[in-house]
Amino acid sequence: MFTSVLPSHAQAALAVLGKSRFFRNAYLAGGTALALWFGHRESIDFDFFSPVVFDPVKLSQKLSSVGSFTVEFAKGISLIGEFNGVKMSYFQYDYPLLAPTTDVLGISIAHIHDIAAMKLVAICDRSTKKDFIDLYTLVHHDIPFERMFSLYEKKYRVFEANKFTIIKSLTYFEGADADTMPRMLTALSWDEVKRFFIAESMRLGKKFLEGKGD
Repeated sequence: MFTSVLPSHAQAALAVLGKSRFFRNAYLAGGTALALWFGHRESIDFDFFSPVVFDPVKLSQKLSSVGSFTVEFAKGISLIGEFNGVKMSYFQYDYPLLAPTTDVLGISIAHIHDIAAMKLVAICDRSTKKDFIDLYTLVHHDIPFERMFSLYEKKYRVFEANKFTIIKSLTYFEGADADTMPRMLTALSWDEVKRFFIAESMRLGKKFLEGKGD
């Protein structure tokens, strides 16, 4: 995996978390996990997910015992904060993994199939350059949207109910346009990404929303 996508302090923080074994029931997903797989951009946020019920206050105390941890939110099924200078979140997440995880520095990294399905959820919930770039990267690593839709259905069982929202979200650039471009490690422009999504949204709309084939 491309651990170089993480700045040195983030690599060190991840290694501490892996060594602590506090996250043995969790896995890293999101943009950082995808960047570790593909090496396409720099990423420094840790988004952890676990099917196991946990106490966010107790977990924050454990994290403070092995490093510097600042709590932003600790309640219910969520813990959000900063560990050794790296933004971090930890959520209880009941949806099944589609494929085995991979170990990096003692941390389980979600498979790209799980990340792809979760990225479709993210693009509906928010509009960031990072999410669009990550979806673009997935498609250009041989996971077309049709495959992502299948993975989404397998993981969440709600594609038919949400397909309109998903496809329309692929061209909702209002929030993303205002974002800072992430530091790319492969050549890519925001205009190129937008052109790609506009074309894909039209194609997918005809195929899935109007019942027309390619």
